Amino acid sequence: MRESRFEIPVFENTLEVSRYLGDVGNQEGNTVLFIGGVHGNETAGVGALNRVFEQLNQGDIDLTGRAVALIGNMEATRLGKRYVDKDLNRIWTREVLDDLHYDRLDNQHSEYHELREVYNELQTILAQTKGRLFVIDLHTTSSPTIPFIVTNKTNSAMEFTKRFPMPVVSGLMGFLDGTLLSYINDLGHVGLAYEAGQHKSPQSMIKHESFVWQCLYYAGVCKNLTDDFLQHHASILEEELVTRTNNFKLISRYKIKNGEAFEMNPGYANFQKIYKGEELAMNQDGPICSPYDGYVFMPLYQPLGDDGFFIIKPEAT
Repeated sequence: MRESRFEIPVFENTLEVSRYLGDVGNQEGNTVLFIGGVHGNETAGVGALNRVFEQLNQGDIDLTGRAVALIGNMEATRLGKRYVDKDLNRIWTREVLDDLHYDRLDNQHSEYHELREVYNELQTILAQTKGRLFVIDLHTTSSPTIPFIVTNKTNSAMEFTKRFPMPVVSGLMGFLDGTLLSYINDLGHVGLAYEAGQHKSPQSMIKHESFVWQCLYYAGVCKNLTDDFLQHHASILEEELVTRTNNFKLISRYKIKNGEAFEMNPGYANFQKIYKGEELAMNQDGPICSPYDGYVFMPLYQPLGDDGFFIIKPEAT
């Protein structure tokens, strides 16, 4: 798997990549597994991981654990598409994994092949890990956004995410099934998704890079990073944040039906206040209005995907 290589554009640069973007350190401590390119049109995380692991490979930074970086959806990343046949971040379900275990997956679907390869690599890493495992799934969004974290509300995940300055959105269960982070959390490890910004914003790669360094520090893999280095990256993460310490809970998802002519109304950004009855989108039947007061979350402004938008509300910590 590691020998398959191809070139992808990442903003102004062209990178030659393979499934493994990096693997450094030792297995005695904790392990942090970073995954970029679970959605193939989201290359900012891939670019950031490439830059961080270039520094780690120089050997100037002491490692007290292991850091690994993978590309999630190789074929979609090669094509620059969100996915080829199915959303890779919606198929980590019990049913699909059972089919994987019994060799019943339809390999005509590109993402089932990708799932099999990532699953096998993950199982190998799990077997080798002697400390705690943290899995960090790097993403960007189609709409403008401040950085934020998405996770399930497990004690270990919430304890880890409170170290970061950006808002945390939980409550995925029942709304988003089959995510990689839910699979990881169900196994008892820390899994989270980090959304750095908009797909086409170069700032997204910069914020991904800063988040990766902070994760390595807080997970105990790079314990000896200097205070100045950490403060520099903390400052980058805090830029543009208009909501800092809030936790949010997902309360509603608008799922796009097959054949529906969904179109999000222009101008919405993550964490924008919305009101009950406000027209958020259109389809062939007319306006789609919010059933709640709250905040819009991840409005869809790209052709692929079946999550039109979400609604979130602040949750007391």
